[in-house]
Amino acid sequence: MKKVLLALPIALALTACGSPSVEDFIENPEKLQAALEKCNMLVAQGKDADTEECNNAQTATQKMMNNVINNTMKQMGH
Repeated sequence: MKKVLLALPIALALTACGSPSVEDFIENPEKLQAALEKCNMLVAQGKDADTEECNNAQTATQKMMNNVINNTMKQMGH
């Protein structure tokens, strides 16, 4: 019972942290790069990459690319 009580705060702390949000990844490209490498490694190993972190990293990448495309189009006058 004592071990369970000691483990509970650690488990709650880990749950509270959660995965970085899409906005977190957009604001921190290094964190995004690390997550994408981790997710690619999971796929290469045949493991499940359908996680909140991988999904958020993919969404952040898509949003960033859309921003680049939209800004480029604006600069070209389209």
